[in-house]
Amino acid sequence: MASPLPMIPVESLRPSPANARTDLGDLEELAASIRAVGLLQPLVVHQVRGGWQVVDGHRRLAAAKLAHARALPCIAVRPGDEQRDTTLMLAAAMHKQLEPIEQGRAFQRLREAGMSVTEIARTTGYTPRTVANRLLVATLPVEVQDMVGEGEMTVTQATDLARQVRRQSSGSTTATSAGTSRTGWFNTVHPLAGDARRRCDPTDHRATRQVLGGVACGPCWEDAIRDHEQTSTARA
Repeated sequence: MASPLPMIPVESLRPSPANARTDLGDLEELAASIRAVGLLQPLVVHQVRGGWQVVDGHRRLAAAKLAHARALPCIAVRPGDEQRDTTLMLAAAMHKQLEPIEQGRAFQRLREAGMSVTEIARTTGYTPRTVANRLLVATLPVEVQDMVGEGEMTVTQATDLARQVRRQSSGSTTATSAGTSRTGWFNTVHPLAGDARRRCDPTDHRATRQVLGGVACGPCWEDAIRDHEQTSTARA
């Protein structure tokens, strides 16, 4: 099992001959960031005789040396722990620029591999809140996620919608009794399907937006659920 190590001296870290990149690109910007705030993305390492060998993070190590850093945050794995190594390698790669939906799906794979939200956040450099929000969006139907990817819905809107759906699905037995899962929640058996359909202009929304469950577009579903929540709160 992997165990996070607070800091390892740079002089004890060695690039792996098998994984070292020959072209590390321009390191100045990363080095400047390390000088200013330190290294936010831990290295993945395993112990060798006389030090630690870098499994993932060769570019970060080179930039840290350029920045004259003395020690770096690292996550240690056992050389023979292949499943855990794979999980951490995926986590270490999360510092690359990914779209929010891709982040959510990657975080979901890490959760399935046994990592907690806190572990994912610590390993990838994202905040726990961001990880939790991306995981929440990943529970939405694929068609909704596609809308985010295509720019028809913002990540914030999708996150709010996912929260609303979670509250609705946990507080209602309609979908469960109909044999539907959360991913099939946006359809005609949803208790707010009629309201969502009435809001969705067939000559405008349905012609230009993706329709969920044959009922309404994502923004109209979101409006229907939000208004229902506000009305329920006011009555309470």
